[in-house]
Amino acid sequence: MNALRLFPRALLLLTAVIALLGGMGSGLARLGWQMDPLSRDWIMIHGPLMISGFLGTLICLERAVALASRWRWSLLVPVINAAGAIALLVLHDATPAKLLLSAGSLGLVALFGIMLRLHLSRDMIIMASGAVCWLIGNSLWLAGQPVYQVVHLWAAFLILTIVGERLELSRVRRLNQANEQLLALTVTIYLIGVILTIFNLDAGIRLSGVGAVLMAVWLLRYDIARRTIHQNGLPRYIAACLLAGFVWLGFGGLVAIWKGAVYAGPDYAIILHAYLLGFVFSMIFGHMPIILPALSGLRMNYSPLLYGHLILLHIALIYRMYGNLTLNFAARQQGGLLNVFSVLLFLAVTVTILYRSNPIREAPNTR
Repeated sequence: MNALRLFPRALLLLTAVIALLGGMGSGLARLGWQMDPLSRDWIMIHGPLMISGFLGTLICLERAVALASRWRWSLLVPVINAAGAIALLVLHDATPAKLLLSAGSLGLVALFGIMLRLHLSRDMIIMASGAVCWLIGNSLWLAGQPVYQVVHLWAAFLILTIVGERLELSRVRRLNQANEQLLALTVTIYLIGVILTIFNLDAGIRLSGVGAVLMAVWLLRYDIARRTIHQNGLPRYIAACLLAGFVWLGFGGLVAIWKGAVYAGPDYAIILHAYLLGFVFSMIFGHMPIILPALSGLRMNYSPLLYGHLILLHIALIYRMYGNLTLNFAARQQGGLLNVFSVLLFLAVTVTILYRSNPIREAPNTR
């Protein structure tokens, strides 16, 4: 792939990683760790940095690359969103960032509009619904709604994107119409709950929790990961990531049903981190060996090193959940720090594997 074409993608990926690092720093500051002044300044934008800045940019880039050969303007969508992530980091006034991120989410909805015209399917409708949730959440945030009011719309963006992708990939199992309709029903229940959070936070969170549990059960029963876990190498690693993530999605849903409306504190952290760390980051770990080569043009070979950050992520999250449930502040802090280490280890392992998988070839000696 032409290096000139790869450079903008690499720059966007770097911007997403910067947003990730800023989000993790602000998350540690929220847990009480002594961070540098910048991370303390970002303490109130931990969620927006992680969800809209980091993951929003990645998803926009992934979708834009798929359409760029016919619609070159599509690459403007991740550029706009990445600009919003940078604005969050460098500007004291969050309004420009909110505007840019809202524009980025609107652009993603437009990209899904094109995709739906090209290929109308249940999986694409589910993913497009997630993008609409992100747009609604960003619009409400721009209008002045607090993060706790819109974060479940943001979470729906990520959850539905992943569920839609899993439905698409599970077609190799030749799901029958009834099973696909069953997933559509569970997604509908979840979506109704998420939209209801705008008007009644308590009822909406509980209903979306029911939908999350049902989606987790469906994925555990019908996703292709049930088969690939018995294979070797990369397929087994990906399946391990997926199955662990599905369990966390169900756990988060159960706690949402139990706790209902929460605005801050340990219960708030349990629900969101079950969804966003246990489910979403487990999916990121599993899908990165597939997505990164598609975005960068580089090979990423399988290595057993990949299991290190996966195991650390889940052990740390279990310990963190224990701290939240028992109000053990030290366990919450230490679990959060270990979660950050797991993501940093993931980045380090990914770079190492990329380096090993793509050896630099010396130019031939013409003398």
